[in-house]
Amino acid sequence: MRPLRSAHRTRPQARPRVRTRVRAALACACALALLSGCASIPDSGGIGRIDVGDAGPNVQSRIDPDGPAEDADPDEIVRGFLTAGAGYSNNFAVARSFLTDDFSDRWNPQAQVAVLPSGVSLDSVTSEITSNSQRIALSVPVGATLDESRIYREAGDNTNSSMKFSLRQVNGQWRISKAPDGLLLSATNFATLFQSYALYYYTPDYKNLVPDVRWFIRSPSTATEVIAELLRGPSDYLSGAVVSAAPDGTQLDPKSVTVSEGRAEVGLARPEGSLDDRTAGRLVDQLEASLTQISSITSVSVTSAGAELDSKGGGADASVQIDSRPIVVSDRRIATVEGSAFTPVERSPRLPVGARDPAVAIDGSVYAYLTKDGKEIRHFSAGEGRDHQIVRGAQLVGPSFDRYGWMWTAEASGKSLIAVSSGGDSTRLAAKFLGDRTIRSLHVSRDGSRVGVLSADSSGRQRLDIVGIARSERSEPARLAASPLTLGQEFTSLTEFSWAGADTVAVLGNTGDGGVQPFSMQVSGPASALGTISDAARIAAAEDLRSVRVGTAGGSLYTYSGGSWQKIVDAKAYDPAYAG
Repeated sequence: MRPLRSAHRTRPQARPRVRTRVRAALACACALALLSGCASIPDSGGIGRIDVGDAGPNVQSRIDPDGPAEDADPDEIVRGFLTAGAGYSNNFAVARSFLTDDFSDRWNPQAQVAVLPSGVSLDSVTSEITSNSQRIALSVPVGATLDESRIYREAGDNTNSSMKFSLRQVNGQWRISKAPDGLLLSATNFATLFQSYALYYYTPDYKNLVPDVRWFIRSPSTATEVIAELLRGPSDYLSGAVVSAAPDGTQLDPKSVTVSEGRAEVGLARPEGSLDDRTAGRLVDQLEASLTQISSITSVSVTSAGAELDSKGGGADASVQIDSRPIVVSDRRIATVEGSAFTPVERSPRLPVGARDPAVAIDGSVYAYLTKDGKEIRHFSAGEGRDHQIVRGAQLVGPSFDRYGWMWTAEASGKSLIAVSSGGDSTRLAAKFLGDRTIRSLHVSRDGSRVGVLSADSSGRQRLDIVGIARSERSEPARLAASPLTLGQEFTSLTEFSWAGADTVAVLGNTGDGGVQPFSMQVSGPASALGTISDAARIAAAEDLRSVRVGTAGGSLYTYSGGSWQKIVDAKAYDPAYAG
C-alpha cells in the first residue's frame, strides 16, 4: 500500500433534513448520550439484514439524509455514508446507496452502534487517504457504544474507533466496497433514532420484576425486537441475579409480534413439554410488563401450541414500596423528614458526635449508621432506645439494606462486599471487578437484585458499577456477577448516588463545566442535569425524581419539585436517605 497522506476535511458537509417533533425529555437525553467500553468497530462481522420499515405513528422524529452527490470525492463519499447511517428508512436505503451493489447487501448496520461524544461532529475528525484514493482511514472518538445485545455502555476516556474503508469507481462515481459493520451516530442523532425499553425478568423468588434496559430503533418492529431480546436472556451484569419464566429455547412463532388496535399478539414455540399454570401466568405477566411500555400497546395476548396462555395474576411488582419520608441525622438523632419538620425516630438513641450515613430497613424496623471515624456500623430496632455494634472494620462505607433484611457495607480498601443478616450472620462477596480501586459508597437496589458500588482509582477518578447479586434458595447473598455495568464515566468526578426507582439512579457529579451538581441517570442510559445546588454533598431518592432530596455540607436540605430546588427548613440536617 502506498503511504497515507493526511487530508483533514473541514468543508461543510451536506446536512440531513430533520423532521422534528422532539419532546423536551429527548432534548435532555441528546445532551449526554455517552456509552461503553468497546474501543473499535470491527472491519468484519456477521452478515445480516434487518427490515425496519418506515417510521410509525409514535416516532417523534425522523432523519432523512442526503444520498451521494454527483462526482463526490472519496472522502465526501465516506463522510456522507457515515452521516446517512442516521436514516433507517427502507432498511437504511440512503446509506446503502453509498456502497457498491455487491457490498450493499452484506453491510449490517445494526451489528453495533458507536456514538460520538456530545459536542463532537464528524467534520472535526481527520481522515487519512492513500494517494490512489482507494483507502480511507479515520480514528473516531467514541463516547458510547450499543452492542449487539442493545446494551448502552459508556466509553472510557480517550476511547477511539479505527474505521477503515475501501472504495472503487462505479460508472465514474466513487462507491464504498468495504466498510465496518454498524453505525456511527452523533449524540443527538442517537437520541432521535433510539428509544430505551426495559426487558423485565424476575427475582429468583418471583416477587419482583427487575428491569434490564435495552435500546431499540424507533420503528414498527420494536415489539418484535423487544420480545426476541427478552427470550435471549438477561444482560451479563445480571447473570445469576434474575430469572425468566420462559423455558430455555423458547422462541417467537410466528417470528413477529403483531399489534392491532392496541393489542399485541405474541406466539411462542417451546422446545418441549407444556407449561404449568403458574409458569404460564408468570410468562404472560413478564411479556406484558415488557410490551406495554410501548405507547401503542395496551394489552397482550400470548399463545403457545395454538392455545392462549392465561395470566393468573402472580402479583410480582416492578417496584418495592417504601416509606415516602426520608430520614436524616439532626441534632445527633436519626429523624424523619415530615413536610418542613424533622421528627426524631421514636426512642432513637443519642448518636455519637459526627455519626453519618444513616440507613433504615425496607420495612422500617431497623436503623443503622456509620460512626465518624468509619470504624463501626451501629444499629438499633425501632423503639428500642439503644444501639449496638453490628460491624467493625478499618474504614467502612455507609450501610444499605435490601428487602430480604440483609445490611450491606464494605471496607473502603477491600476487594469484597460485606452482607450481614438480621440475625447477625455475615458473608463476604468477592468484587474482583474493583481491582485496586477504593470503595466510596454502596447502595443495594430495593428489590435486592443489584448493588451499585461507587469507587475511585489511585488518581481519584470515580466510577459507578452496577452488578447483579446471585442468591441461594434461601435468598442469602451468594456471589456477585462477574461483569458489572459501568456508569458515570462522562463525569470528571462522581461523589454520591442513590437508587431512584428500579432502573434509575440519582447522582452528584461534575461534568467539568462547574461544581458538583445533581443528575438523574438511567441504568444503561444517558444522564440528565437536575439543576444547581451549591455545596451538594448527599443525594437520596425513593421511586422517582419527585422524591429526590439533596443535603449540603453545611446541613441544608433541598427537595426537587416542579423542576426546581426548594430549601426545606433552616434547621441543620445531614445525610438524607430513604429506606434501603
